[in-house]
Amino acid sequence: MRCRPGGSHPSIRVALVAALLLAGACSAPVDSGPRTLRAAGIPADLRGETSTTTTTIITTGESLEVTVYFISGDRLAPVKRRISPPVSVEKVLQQLFSGPTTAEAVQGLRTAINFDTTVLGAPVEDRIATVDVSKNFAFGLPPEQIFAFAQVVFTAVDVEGVTGVVFARNGKRQEVLSGDGSATSAPLGRGSYPQVTPR
Repeated sequence: MRCRPGGSHPSIRVALVAALLLAGACSAPVDSGPRTLRAAGIPADLRGETSTTTTTIITTGESLEVTVYFISGDRLAPVKRRISPPVSVEKVLQQLFSGPTTAEAVQGLRTAINFDTTVLGAPVEDRIATVDVSKNFAFGLPPEQIFAFAQVVFTAVDVEGVTGVVFARNGKRQEVLSGDGSATSAPLGRGSYPQVTPR
């Protein structure tokens, strides 16, 4: 089929129209100015959002320094320990009943307290601590028993608000040796053991 001079074939016209339509469909729209975009329409990694999950760090406070009393020669010797707050007579006595460290033992510190004894409690009422233990912790001759009771008394009254100590075993009040060797269930303080007071 022949085309007339100056004319165009109908199929060429259709192809041109189709090409123009496709070009128009593929071109990006042009805005006359800035416009607000919805956040949902922006990819998350471009929105600069941070995770809503947070990590909460619970601080329990720093450890506090307390004093326990071991034996050095013929006297008691104060030794520092650290415990978590709040300070209580029971917590401090647990440190005492754990005994000296290896390094402290090498330095000559010892204890007269039986390691096999557990502190069951040490409530304080009217400034007097009732030290309740699972079993007898003071053995040996009277001087050694006096050391054991004195260790507990000095350690307990070193806690703020405590001025005296009485003893119990499994909840039952007990008589113990005071510094002069006499048995008593009355409250005991530093003055009850003058012969072992730290120098």
